[in-house]
Amino acid sequence: SMGFLLPVAAVLEFCTGAVLVEVAKGESDREAGDYGLDPLSFLKGKSEEEVNRMKLRELKNGRLAMLAFAGVVTQAGLGEATQSFPYL
Repeated sequence: SMGFLLPVAAVLEFCTGAVLVEVAKGESDREAGDYGLDPLSFLKGKSEEEVNRMKLRELKNGRLAMLAFAGVVTQAGLGEATQSFPYL
């Protein structure tokens, strides 16, 4: 329920705030968006060029997904009043 979800989100935001301040000050050497998560070892043993290509593919995939979702929401907003969001 929302009564539980809101405090959980607040705690997560508070805990990640310290990392954001550290990155903003330049005290961290990690790149933006790099959480070191590669459980299937896709990037293990790859050259820097291949790693950058995979990162670009992931970025483009995320952008395409955002555009697709924006299209669904726009269609639902412009549709007739009898048609609601298709997945609710």
